[in-house]
Amino acid sequence: MARYIYDKLKEYKNKNIYPLYMPGHKRNEKFLKDFYEFIDLDFTELDETDNMHKPTDVIKKCKNLISNTFASDDSYFLVNGSSCGIIASILACVEPNEEILVAKNCHISVYNGLALSGASPIYIEPTIKYSIPCGINIKDIEKAIKKYPNIKACILTSPTYEGFVSDIENIAKLLHKNNIILIVDEAHGAHFNFSEKFPKTAIKCGADISIQSFHKTMPSFTQCGVLHINSKLVNKKKLEQCLSIMQTTSPSYMFMLSIEYATDFCINNENLFDDYTLFLETLRKDLKTLKKIKLIDDDILKDSNVIDFDISRLTFLINSDVNGSYINDVLKENKFQLEMYGNNHIIAISTICDDFDKLLELKNILFKIAKNLTYKELEFINKKEGLITKPKVLPKDTFYKAKILKDINCCDGNINANFITPYPPGIPILTPGDIITKEIINKINIYLKNNINILGVNNKKEIEILLD
Repeated sequence: MARYIYDKLKEYKNKNIYPLYMPGHKRNEKFLKDFYEFIDLDFTELDETDNMHKPTDVIKKCKNLISNTFASDDSYFLVNGSSCGIIASILACVEPNEEILVAKNCHISVYNGLALSGASPIYIEPTIKYSIPCGINIKDIEKAIKKYPNIKACILTSPTYEGFVSDIENIAKLLHKNNIILIVDEAHGAHFNFSEKFPKTAIKCGADISIQSFHKTMPSFTQCGVLHINSKLVNKKKLEQCLSIMQTTSPSYMFMLSIEYATDFCINNENLFDDYTLFLETLRKDLKTLKKIKLIDDDILKDSNVIDFDISRLTFLINSDVNGSYINDVLKENKFQLEMYGNNHIIAISTICDDFDKLLELKNILFKIAKNLTYKELEFINKKEGLITKPKVLPKDTFYKAKILKDINCCDGNINANFITPYPPGIPILTPGDIITKEIINKINIYLKNNINILGVNNKKEIEILLD
């Protein structure tokens, strides 16, 4: 009998391609000695093993440890990934038809939460720099509140997939003056808590709810996350009920063990974080001398509404006539795999579990690649102010309406019925209920031309639209 998934994973592992992507443990045995014992500890809820949905013993003690570590009022295991925490937060904070302010560069799970909750989104666009979504302009939030004074909550992403951080502290203050709950998708920022060289966490900046994916940047199994709450505005009982609705009734003890392991590891290895961040500063200094594969560094802080950035996230612009797919192919030939490659930029994720020698090898390969490239000053999209919009049809209503497939090039003016999402990172460029424009159609065609995988577009270049 074939073991298809097992065989493929073993085959890929044996290629020895170095991971510049999540999960954060990087499969580095140096840091994962205890991981290999977990299979012997795969239990279920027993009298002596506690219950994640109503913890009273060891799980409660671990929750308290995490909460104390991250300075929250309470913290919750997410064994269904950050997505379930995001959806549960929306369900807990916004009722059907109530308005919620949503950053347009949010993860697809946010839009799933809108469809399930029946909430009415007010979309706010992030600032765009280098054609990349950056920070949220607090002035745009002020405008949205004045235009829609009944907004109950706001959800935004910080850090972004590229590692850019919005002004959460002042955004939280503004929202709280208007009794609006702030939910932050902080999936890529769980490690911020463990070094002053990283940005401050959303909870420490005043967010009411923060959702973190431990597996993205910490030594934890894929699908493991934590939701932190630090708020008097949030109905805690309702949030706990929504978390129970969104999570399995048979949570994996291996997942909970790895969340505990990641927390304990990071608490007790402050010296490793010191060495790691010092190494990153030196690495970035060298990489900044590249011109054709340009590392985004403190230049991102100007005209972007970004107040800080994650030095562990290596995001590069490609100032050449090649695209990210080309860079990725060359790196794979040299036994490295990127986290993401787009048309004009690429992303490599580094974590505390990386092999420094391998990152130095990556640096040398990038210099060799750049040497053979032709420099080309690219024209990027830059937008300081974002539009504030409402969808033509609510996400929940879109979900239930009749749909048809139509060639993407013939959809100008139609209402989109599905998520059109480059993956990774899973941030939709079209969401259910959006009106399709020529600009969006051109953007999708550029992605397809550059071999970027887009969910929601079939092999015939058709997408779902609402039936008139």
